[in-house]
Amino acid sequence: MRLRDENLVRREIDGETVLLDLATSTYFSSNTTGTFLLRLLAEDREREFLVAELAREFGLDAQEAAADADAFVAELVEQGLLV
Repeated sequence: MRLRDENLVRREIDGETVLLDLATSTYFSSNTTGTFLLRLLAEDREREFLVAELAREFGLDAQEAAADADAFVAELVEQGLLV
């Protein structure tokens, strides 16, 4: 899965990210953890990679990292931000 790049503007500010969907004129913002995942999703990454990297970066166990990554990805899907 990959973050959509068409009609999408992404800006990082003080460790947080704001996305502007130009097609729908809606904003999406994320915290530090979300920003970390968005950086990974700017490239084509599989779920397992996201979970492993999230666990490594933030010292989470695999189950917690999986739940966090899945919830974040689900929100991006709901907003139409992934391809």
